[in-house]
Amino acid sequence: MRSRVRFHTATVAATAAVAAVVLLAGCGSGPREELEDWWSSGGEGRVKGLSDTSGRVNEVYGRPLDAYGPACQDLLTEAAKARKLGAPPSENAQGFWEEALTAFEHGGGECVAGAGSNDQPRAGEGIREVQKGLSRLAAAVSLIRGDLQAG
Repeated sequence: MRSRVRFHTATVAATAAVAAVVLLAGCGSGPREELEDWWSSGGEGRVKGLSDTSGRVNEVYGRPLDAYGPACQDLLTEAAKARKLGAPPSENAQGFWEEALTAFEHGGGECVAGAGSNDQPRAGEGIREVQKGLSRLAAAVSLIRGDLQAG
């Protein structure tokens, strides 16, 4: 009889422990909540920073070469901050986010190098790559907003 009571007590305790784990897991955050956290804890600021600085790079295109370097360097700084934050937890947007950062980093680097060596074609090619990144960023943001609005 004692072994049956001990077995029953152990079974009840194990069942209660499993139920507690299941309840805690059920209370965890889902994909939308993770994306909301990413957005509110730096994602929105990084998007704005990338948008502003890549827009500025786009604006200096066609101006004198000495305007390219500072604008492109600012973009590289913003891209590094975005890289440090990490990709948005959105399967839909991650590819575009990565493509945007890669274009900003490579294009910005080429722009800075071209401006520093007085190589207009190299700097211009870098800016054209930044422009491609700008369209990728817009696509990522559109997908992020869609995921945030989804139920």
